[in-house]
Amino acid sequence: MGAQKIPSEEGYAQTPLNTIKVYKHRAAYDYQTVHSIFASTLVSHVSFISIDEDGDPTPMNLPLTAVLGRYDPSHPLPETFDPQESLHHQDLNRPLDLYLHGNVAMMLRRAVLKNSSIKVCITSTKVDGVVLNYTPNGHSLNYRSAVIHGTAELVTSAHEKRFAMHLLTNHMIPFRWQNTNPVTPSALKGVQVMRVTINSASAKVRAKNMGLADSCDVAAQRDDIYTGVFPLYEVLGEPVESGYSPGRPVQKHLEEWRERRNAEEKGYALRAAENEPEEAETIVEHVKKIDEIRRQRGAEAVDTRVVV
Repeated sequence: MGAQKIPSEEGYAQTPLNTIKVYKHRAAYDYQTVHSIFASTLVSHVSFISIDEDGDPTPMNLPLTAVLGRYDPSHPLPETFDPQESLHHQDLNRPLDLYLHGNVAMMLRRAVLKNSSIKVCITSTKVDGVVLNYTPNGHSLNYRSAVIHGTAELVTSAHEKRFAMHLLTNHMIPFRWQNTNPVTPSALKGVQVMRVTINSASAKVRAKNMGLADSCDVAAQRDDIYTGVFPLYEVLGEPVESGYSPGRPVQKHLEEWRERRNAEEKGYALRAAENEPEEAETIVEHVKKIDEIRRQRGAEAVDTRVVV
């Protein structure tokens, strides 16, 4: 077993396991960037090695709900609306654990029970735009992705399990835990929660327009190819009533959350699609050069035309 890597004060220490090797300029290791990606996604993917019916190691990957948090029994989360909980949930620039809702992940649960703990790799990704270039190899995506390597264990403490379920519920919809009927002890007992101790992590982000993947000569070949970015973002639509509570209005905090989340998702995707300020002068020069090349080619075509 290799030496344990302790996170630095600013973020996760770079190790052979988490160091980004391709497009290094897009890499990030600070807590805020890595954690914010997991905080903004509703589904993460958990990979681990399981043993199949033949006794062979088999890679598995499960989509699960995940939320970041650090359990402290001396500071329980409020059971009634309290803005301080929002501050707690948004304080991502610090060491945290990751909690997984485990009811639907029986294979992962069995693997954890068999070994008391298991190594996992957890990924989360947001796609913020589709990038169009002049040639196929220049196409890309605007994205935010994060990868966590850690050790998963079952949460056995009822208090910590309640803490995790509180976070998981409010991760999906802020303050929903406080605005619903309280969970019963018997229901909580039947819930399986896993805590992942994060050993290393990294993030990778692309947030820009096309860039300069192709030369001016390539760009000047045709005048009908659109380049740029189609911003891509999640939208919460109008709620559809269940039928079990007819005539009840949508709670105010739900409408506020929907409007706020939609605005944030759209705003980020639009900002990510903008050209970087330092590229402005280069873009102007390239446009001039492309126009010049096209004029030259047009003149050459006229000169070489056969006149009958």
